[in-house]
Amino acid sequence: MSSPRRDIAEAEARMRVTFGTRTAIKNLHEIIDPEETVQELAACLYAGGDGLLILTDKRVMGLRDDYSKYHYRDHDLAGVQKLDYDPVVHDGFALTTASGRLVVRKMHVEDSGRLVARLRELVPGLVLEVTRPGTRGRVPIRREALRAPRPAAAPAEAPATPGVDVPAAAAAQADAADAATIAAAPGPVPAPVAAQADADKGVLMGVLADLHAKGLLTDAELAAKLAQVAAKP
Repeated sequence: MSSPRRDIAEAEARMRVTFGTRTAIKNLHEIIDPEETVQELAACLYAGGDGLLILTDKRVMGLRDDYSKYHYRDHDLAGVQKLDYDPVVHDGFALTTASGRLVVRKMHVEDSGRLVARLRELVPGLVLEVTRPGTRGRVPIRREALRAPRPAAAPAEAPATPGVDVPAAAAAQADAADAATIAAAPGPVPAPVAAQADADKGVLMGVLADLHAKGLLTDAELAAKLAQVAAKP
């Protein structure tokens, strides 16, 4: 192990890819406080070069691997708000916090998945949002709020009114609510959007093939990811 701290050494041992992180891991004990514990590590592309993504029990940070000097940026877990992540769509993630954004790329799918799973345990209210490139900026394709839903309020009893059929009035209100829900529902996906989705599938399959050629995906992982991409609408 290349670090004198046990928590760092154990997190390093779980990494599938360590290339480009030797100096970052070696220097990591200098920027980790004695009272915080490293949870997970992942090699990544950060700040334009090889780097390391670090998750502790108090913060998440990106650390540049550099032989002459190192640069890092950290964000407290208390300010973490939203995570844009899906290894099928892209090979990195973007974390939005109260103090800014942390964006990294080129992570191994097992290392990033393990780190994200632990991050979601440490931040129960984290919102997961997956986006893909679109014709105008980035288009969200899934949004998952992890907060517990609020309980539904009990319906109030309507006062009796002479000459009014209460059950019939209630049925009319329910029909009106159903009509409003149907009107607000999104319509069918336009043809240009469907064509863009097919084009995106081709791009994703090419990226997965490239990762497989570089040794970042096994044959089984490649087959599984290609099947997931092909199954997406």
